[in-house]
Amino acid sequence: MSVTFISHRGESCDAPENTLSAFRLAAERGTDGIECDIYFTSDGKVVCCHDENAKRTSGHDALVTATDFNTLRSWDFSNGKAQYAGEKIPLLKETMECLKGNMQIYIEIKRGNVEIIPAMYDIIDASGISQERITMICFGQEVCFASKQQRPSLRTLWLSSCSDENPITAKNLIQKLKDCKADGIDLYSMPRMVNRDFISQVKDAGFFFASWTIDNADRARELIADGVDSITSNCAASIMKQLR
Repeated sequence: MSVTFISHRGESCDAPENTLSAFRLAAERGTDGIECDIYFTSDGKVVCCHDENAKRTSGHDALVTATDFNTLRSWDFSNGKAQYAGEKIPLLKETMECLKGNMQIYIEIKRGNVEIIPAMYDIIDASGISQERITMICFGQEVCFASKQQRPSLRTLWLSSCSDENPITAKNLIQKLKDCKADGIDLYSMPRMVNRDFISQVKDAGFFFASWTIDNADRARELIADGVDSITSNCAASIMKQLR
């Protein structure tokens, strides 16, 4: 089975999302990689947090981008998981240090923040981790375009979703990927909308095909049979164990 299993915000089914404990748990359980979300703090540090406001995960009603790192670091980001009380917000640098063996990392740039790209590259370069193990993902097409302009060799995936309210054809998706110079798609979709033919069209056009966030083993099995390259899941280790 050549599909890659990525732990969404770390093994966030059991450990607090976007924390070192969640990332280390993914390494311990042997998943193929981790996904994290990044923001600048007010003093220019690159930290991992999904929401722009820290309230849901830390209890403090404050924007990550408007708060300095030392203040954020003093807060508890255990997100209600008592056994992880005292968990801190991590730097991207620290997150990358959790990677073991050939683990991959998917780094999501939040809120279309083009300005964070050079800082992300500096951290990647300083880590000593092979660029082949790193993927940048973002919902903003302008961020994908800027990333490929600044570092053409770094794999970049456009994040998107489709639904009855927001349908997309394979032809339209391929054109969007060409427009933003992305190497592929990381797509969330309903099963009836994305099938083997849809995935084949995108891959035959030369694009990588990833799928998020799949927490059901049966759906993961369908996607694998249909040809996806990567599956991101909150319980990646469990699904990987069931299917492998």
